[in-house]
Amino acid sequence: MQLKAENITKIIGGNTIFKDLSIEVNTGERIAIVGRNGSGKTTLFKVLADIEQPDEGRIIKSKGQTIGYLHQIPRYTDTSVFDVLSKAFAELHQIKDRLAHLEKRMATDLSEKILNQYGELQEHYLAKGGYEIEAKIASIANGLEITKLLDQPFDALSGGEKTKVMLAQILLQQPDILLLDEPTNHLDLAATQWLEDYLQYFRGTVVVISHDRMFLNKIVQYVAEIEDGQIWVSKGNYDQYINNKEAKIAQ
Repeated sequence: MQLKAENITKIIGGNTIFKDLSIEVNTGERIAIVGRNGSGKTTLFKVLADIEQPDEGRIIKSKGQTIGYLHQIPRYTDTSVFDVLSKAFAELHQIKDRLAHLEKRMATDLSEKILNQYGELQEHYLAKGGYEIEAKIASIANGLEITKLLDQPFDALSGGEKTKVMLAQILLQQPDILLLDEPTNHLDLAATQWLEDYLQYFRGTVVVISHDRMFLNKIVQYVAEIEDGQIWVSKGNYDQYINNKEAKIAQ
């Protein structure tokens, strides 16, 4: 188990969105959350991502697991799109700054201690892909078709362009769990197909809300439907979910 909602209840404005709802997400799974508008899909995402708290029940997450979820567009002033994407590598930038600091010290101090610190830090930077940052940004930007935006100021972009950039930033962060809320809304066919391929090879776990039937058929292994505050899980892609639901209703 990587992420679990256990008997959670969420009430908003006096309305019970869902009650005693439970769902478990295991490592590497691809799960779609479906349901009518207003059924609580996005609310469930916010609770899973610890942005909102359930009124009852609890969220259990494996220790050290990171979640990537875009719930609002942050404000970046006087910042290029490239720099916004580069923020996905905050840890590597910190290591690079420490390397630069040690290099200054080494100008006057070549002691074994300093040399060892520098060597270990450089190996760590290399292992984490510190010398591949620009290549990774270029690859994701090309796939989501935002290469032409890289030099533009982020705050000058349209809402759809900002959403694509923030999706790219989340993908570059390589979280353990991706929560994707309508990720294909601002993507054309080529970018959608690229995202499908990317997610199929993504090592982490994916939970997605989408109305794109073809997209869901390509990537998901389970479909979880929220209806009347309860959740029902169907094994297989979206087409299989439709078949399973029809059989369930008939039974």
